[in-house]
Amino acid sequence: MIIRKYIFKELLMNFLMSAAFLSIVLFMEKFVRLSRLILGKGVDFTDIIKVFLFLQPSILLLSLPMAILIAVFLTYGRMTTDSEVIILKSSGMSFWSISRPAIMLSLAGFLILSSISIYLLPKSIHAFKITVYETIAKKVALTVEAETFSTVFKGTVIFVKEMLPKDKFKDIFIYREGDTKEPMVIVAENGSISSNPEQGTINLNMHNGVIHTFGSKSSSEVSFSEYDFVLTSTTQPGGEMKPGEMGIVELWNNRKQSVSLMIEFNRRIAIPFACLIFGFLGPALSTRIGRTGRLGAFSFSMGVLIFYYFLMILGEGLVKSNKIDAFAGGWIPNILLGAVSAWFFYMACMDKPFFRKSGLSRNKLLTS
Repeated sequence: MIIRKYIFKELLMNFLMSAAFLSIVLFMEKFVRLSRLILGKGVDFTDIIKVFLFLQPSILLLSLPMAILIAVFLTYGRMTTDSEVIILKSSGMSFWSISRPAIMLSLAGFLILSSISIYLLPKSIHAFKITVYETIAKKVALTVEAETFSTVFKGTVIFVKEMLPKDKFKDIFIYREGDTKEPMVIVAENGSISSNPEQGTINLNMHNGVIHTFGSKSSSEVSFSEYDFVLTSTTQPGGEMKPGEMGIVELWNNRKQSVSLMIEFNRRIAIPFACLIFGFLGPALSTRIGRTGRLGAFSFSMGVLIFYYFLMILGEGLVKSNKIDAFAGGWIPNILLGAVSAWFFYMACMDKPFFRKSGLSRNKLLTS
């Protein structure tokens, strides 16, 4: 019991450090893409904290399985290097008992990640979109800078020649791409921008300008003395919900509407099981790859992770191209690595080599 507590304590420390490092790295990758929306525009520090917290469930969906595998490889790799595994086996401790702390950690990770994936993730994504939109709406005038092309708003490019007091602009140029409508260009002498975060609206009121629309067959030009132009943020809430914002039940009920809904459903269910798979695979592999040290254990764990997520991306790609079923595409990594993990763990418990040498090679060694 004392030995297992000792192993679990080291496992937990490695897990917390790995999870914190991975979460920060993944957050910074997402935050860099958001920087043009919320940084350098008078955003409050509390808004940044809210964005960080609301992004954590989607980040943990990736970082938690990774942290478990890295922690297991670091811990058991270090024990193998220091011959602690051999000493524990010599004292009569079974491989199952040695591996139990890793399995307990992986089981806890599975339960935590399941609750995040099923319940917390869709709520956090929706709250994240609302927070970013409200941040932009509160500081909407600061999203436009003089003599700079602004692409903050969806499908719209805004250019103003001069900024005036009280959120007013002079010499305005706007280009909006057409999704269902024809593209349009608006030129105005002056205007002002206003927002209503509660109603989720952002309006650009312009005066003395021209609206030019053009298509493949025709074009038109209209002059105006006053015109209200509604702006749409890239993170505007409302409208059609994306798969990530839907709950498990909602994804299942609407699974026939889109293949992306089935992909999201299977991903949400399958990823938590990776924690359990890594909990069995890690001790079996890390105690058999030799005395590689912490660097070698970390490198080997990264190789396993790259292989796992490669299979996941490959499976989802095959589903999108209608080559395989959505269930098969989402569960290929777990089925393959699960079978390999079960076999490796069984061989480690039986204290047998993973790969048997042929009788011919043994006979050659004996005759030589």
